[in-house]
Amino acid sequence: MRTASIVLNAVNFTATCLVILSLFRKDGKWDIQSGLHMFRFFTVLSNAFCGLASLLMAVSQLSGDAPAWVLHLKYLGTVSVTLTFLTVFLFLIPFKGGAAKWMSGPNIYMHLFGPLLAIGSYVFLEKRPMSLAAAMTGLLPLLVYGSVYLYKVMFAPEGHRWEDVYGLKNGGNWLPSALAMGAGTAAICYLFQVI
Repeated sequence: MRTASIVLNAVNFTATCLVILSLFRKDGKWDIQSGLHMFRFFTVLSNAFCGLASLLMAVSQLSGDAPAWVLHLKYLGTVSVTLTFLTVFLFLIPFKGGAAKWMSGPNIYMHLFGPLLAIGSYVFLEKRPMSLAAAMTGLLPLLVYGSVYLYKVMFAPEGHRWEDVYGLKNGGNWLPSALAMGAGTAAICYLFQVI
C-alpha cells in the first residue's frame, strides 16, 4: 500500500505541476501575468496545495511512514480539492455554463482527475483515525480563501475588485452562499471520517 501511495502522490504532484505550468502559456507564448492571475481561483490554489502535500507524502514515505503532520496536510489538500470537485459538478456545471466551460483544457485535471486521484489515495491508502475537532480543520483552507475572496469581490476599492466568477455574491446577499460553502465543507470533513 505504501508503494501505491508513493506512486499516486508522485503522479499527482507531477501532473499538477505540468497543468499549472500550462496556465502560464497563452496563445503559444509565455505569459507570466496571465498565469499569476489564475492563482486568484480556489481551483488552482487547492490543486497546488494538494500537489505540494502529495509531494511531501511521497517523499516522506520513501524512508518509512509519513509523519502525522504530512498526513494532515494531505488531508487538508484532499478536502480542498474535493470541495473544488463538488462545487464544479453540483453548482458550476448545472448553473454556470455547462460541462464544456468547466471541463476543458487544464480544468479537466484540476476539476476531475486531480481531485479523484487525491481522494482515492487518501481514502484507500493513507487515511488514519482523527478526532472530529481535527477533522474540522479541513475548513481552514476555505475560511482563508473565502475571507480574501469576499473582500476582493465585495469590499475592495473599485478598480481592485475581482470578478465574482463563482456567482457567490448573489446580488449582495453573500451570507447564504458563504454558509452553504462552509456547511458543505464541514460535511466533506465528516464524510472522510466515516467512509
